[in-house]
Amino acid sequence: MPNHLAAKGFVIICDTSATIVQIIRNEYDLAHALTDGMPVLEIFDEGCHEKVRLFFMEASAKGSAFDWELVAPLTTGIATIHCAVAHFDDKFLVVGANSRDSAIELIEEMLRINNEQTNYLRMVMKKLHQTSLQLNDKDQSIYEELTRLNNQLSVMQRELVKNNHELAELNNQKNYFLGMAAHDLRSPLGTILSYCELILDKEETVDDDRELVGVIRRSSEFMLGMINDLLDISTIESGNLNLSILKLNLSDFVYRCVSNNQVFARHKSVTVSKSLAVNLPESVWWDANKIEQVLNNLIGNAIKFSHAEGGVLLALECESANIVMRVEDHGEGLPANLLDELFVPFSKASRVGTRGEKGTGLGLAICRRIVEGHGGDIRAENRLEGGARFIVTLPIGGTDAGHA
Repeated sequence: MPNHLAAKGFVIICDTSATIVQIIRNEYDLAHALTDGMPVLEIFDEGCHEKVRLFFMEASAKGSAFDWELVAPLTTGIATIHCAVAHFDDKFLVVGANSRDSAIELIEEMLRINNEQTNYLRMVMKKLHQTSLQLNDKDQSIYEELTRLNNQLSVMQRELVKNNHELAELNNQKNYFLGMAAHDLRSPLGTILSYCELILDKEETVDDDRELVGVIRRSSEFMLGMINDLLDISTIESGNLNLSILKLNLSDFVYRCVSNNQVFARHKSVTVSKSLAVNLPESVWWDANKIEQVLNNLIGNAIKFSHAEGGVLLALECESANIVMRVEDHGEGLPANLLDELFVPFSKASRVGTRGEKGTGLGLAICRRIVEGHGGDIRAENRLEGGARFIVTLPIGGTDAGHA
């Protein structure tokens, strides 16, 4: 037997203007007590009035409307009421209850009352039973479909976890073999470079030989740089970016970076200059070697993409607890379609310099890992005046990330 005491609800009759003309039953403690002549809209929350109008419009058009959820204020708070309405002649019979099943129980109980509304209630009960069965079938169908989709999702999640694990293992193996191969190649290349230097230093080396040895040296230097980058990226991607965070003098550090790059810049008749804001701190806490690697890469790239007689600027300023470093050049700028790929290893963003200088496609990816390891950020943009600008933001006090 249904528990009728658990069902709360009301049954009212309204005219065509949705005004209450008779209250058959009411068990709700509504904020606006039901009275004859009261507009039905006053029962419900103001934000729900448009939905109430649509509720009566559907009943007028179809003869009935079932299982509409309408919000009504009670004396104890807000409640969601499941409503049904039947349209007979020039009247609306409205049933509201705290659930779909309660609405059915309420009408079943009302059917036992022998009064002039019995026929109305019988018709409402019949339609409500039909609608409830349809909704229950629909609910069951939805539940079964959701269960099927959830099972599929569980299978896909298990497959994803398995595939991710396999990919992680393959990536670790790739980094291991890459690092091992690069390490084994570095020593013989270093030997080739040393012999090149010895031959070039000899006075008796003829010009033709000197030119050939120069080609070998430049090729070996490029290969050695690529091998060093491969070792760096494989180490970093293996999660072994070990930072040695130490206190360093900022102005001395910048002077050293600029001076080291001026040698390379002179070969292209490019000037490297620095600009230091007056509010810079005397010292910072960084891994000097790693941040110098970042600046060497950025300044080196700026020189590589600069034309003869061009200029490269390294500018530093202090913003809050961060040092902001800008490396700017007056070259051809960055292709807009490659901006999102600049810091991706082996991306298509790797380009040839103004004198045909080649890159490994790894330098900027390494820079990003190092900067992020310090708790900082790196980004690139084109200058309105022409050329490119790389912006590195680093905390003055460093981070504990490198000690993990």
